[in-house]
Amino acid sequence: MGEKGRIRFTGVPTIRGKIIVLTLVLTVVPMAVLTFTFSRIAAHSLGEKSEALAMQSWKMSVNYVNSTLSDLNDLTNAILSNPDVQVTLDSKPEDDYAYLRNDETLSMVVRAQTQSKPYIISSLIYAANGGPRHFLYQGNVSVRFGGIPTLNEAHELYRRLLTEQPMIWMTHSPFASGRRLPEDRIYVGKLLRKTTGDYAPLGFLLLEMDKESLFRGLSFHEADSNMQMWVLDREGEAVYGLPEQGAADRQLLRQISESAVDRPELAKDWRTWNGRQTMISYGPLNEGQWTLLQTVDASVLFEDARKVGVWTIWTFWIALALGWFLSYRMSDTIYRPLLQLRRLMAADGGISAIDPSVPRPPAPMVFNPKDEVGQIGERYLHMLQKNHELYGQVYEAMLSRKQAEFRALQAQINPHFLYNTLESLKGMALAKGEGDMAEVIGAFGKCFRISLSYGREEIVLGQEVEHVSAYVKVQQFRFHNSFAWICEVEEEICGFYVPKLILQPLVENAIYHAFKGRTDPGYIMLSGTKEGGALRLTVSDDGHGMAAERLEKIRKSLESGQGSTLGFGLRNVHERLRHYGPQYGLSVTSEPGHYTSVTLLVPIRSE
Repeated sequence: MGEKGRIRFTGVPTIRGKIIVLTLVLTVVPMAVLTFTFSRIAAHSLGEKSEALAMQSWKMSVNYVNSTLSDLNDLTNAILSNPDVQVTLDSKPEDDYAYLRNDETLSMVVRAQTQSKPYIISSLIYAANGGPRHFLYQGNVSVRFGGIPTLNEAHELYRRLLTEQPMIWMTHSPFASGRRLPEDRIYVGKLLRKTTGDYAPLGFLLLEMDKESLFRGLSFHEADSNMQMWVLDREGEAVYGLPEQGAADRQLLRQISESAVDRPELAKDWRTWNGRQTMISYGPLNEGQWTLLQTVDASVLFEDARKVGVWTIWTFWIALALGWFLSYRMSDTIYRPLLQLRRLMAADGGISAIDPSVPRPPAPMVFNPKDEVGQIGERYLHMLQKNHELYGQVYEAMLSRKQAEFRALQAQINPHFLYNTLESLKGMALAKGEGDMAEVIGAFGKCFRISLSYGREEIVLGQEVEHVSAYVKVQQFRFHNSFAWICEVEEEICGFYVPKLILQPLVENAIYHAFKGRTDPGYIMLSGTKEGGALRLTVSDDGHGMAAERLEKIRKSLESGQGSTLGFGLRNVHERLRHYGPQYGLSVTSEPGHYTSVTLLVPIRSE
């Protein structure tokens, strides 16, 4: 690689510095990317979850308030539809006693309907047909509203209910006498009509309610300056707010009320509230007369994300410092042994001042044998020591090497001497007319020559067949031709290479086991064919065969590679073939009293 393709640390000359810089580069960059990515993903995920929780809380609040107001509307309808209320308001009292009876009747009806509503403080019923003295009925014992209204005040409210809308909500008392009351009350007026006939108006029902009790269900929000809940009327005035002393952006409240006319519901929007970025959500209440506004400061929504970001940054810096410290310490374990080794190499290698022909002994130095550099140092020390010790033994070493070369040459001559001796014996047997003996000696010599094969581990199949045929010739002479040899190996496969001496153990095993104790002549057959990408070589005999139990043991021994069922020769052949792959090796088939066949599956190799 050229100079341009190399990473060069020109400003970091030491190995320790390079290790530290490389470690920090390989850790800081991925850590920085992962930290930033994780922080952004976590912030986005946590922010979305916080927004979803805020919107879910707002929807629950809307449903609660609407449910309460719907329940209140059902209550006023129940009072309106009561037959006693219809009859009482439709008739004019004849005297004060009749008025008192009517008042008791209406009070019982109202108390029965409102006793389960703790937020209703008092009620008032206006009878349009009551005349100047009998136009008001109190619905319960305590009448608030700042006092009993005048006939004009009651008539004015009645007129508004007739002309504007049949149900009006008010944040202040509609009567002049109650204008100075605390703003912890809310009022609702409901027009009362006949439920039959011409549905003529009969008067109105006015309820005074405690705001805190009415909106008690909103208290689960745990509102503060960062999270506020507001109930607004159509003019943008706050009907109710959480927290009660919360500061409101009055201009924004009016803008939201105006926006709610065209867009009654807004699930999420971002506005500036009291100078801070805030998520707002609003929806209609009380059939559109009110709007429920929820504001959540962005700092609250993303507080968890901010904490995760801070924790991630701290984790990054801690991991960076820890990585630097560990890399420094780890580099020290490499740098110190290298420094020792450098000092050793710089100090040694000179000659002794006493005897210039003798090298200086190595300086004493201790290395850690468990450390790779320490092992190199120990090896170097050992090498120096050996050089010092063997400096005067160079001649003996060279002499020993020459002797070893001589013995190696002699070892190569001995087999050839034995083979030449067999050839001489064969010639002597022919000279004396011993043809059979000469043939056996020649077969034995051929067998010995092929087994040497000049040290090669693989020979062509033709030579292997020639070798096993020579071996059979020797054994036939030994056993007086008690068996016949049949060789049917296809000529086209004789040029492929196979491991040598793979057929002789199979034939030897057949001769020993197949014809033991047998008097009539037998047959041993060698066949060879090409099958797919392998050579199939089979040695068969017509001997005693073997029992199924023994055959099963042999097969299991072949699969497991263990057991003493197989002989050494067959196991050796099987394991040698297995080196070429698990699909190659030796297999045995047999039928008691008929035959035994041993098949070799050998890979096809051209060279």
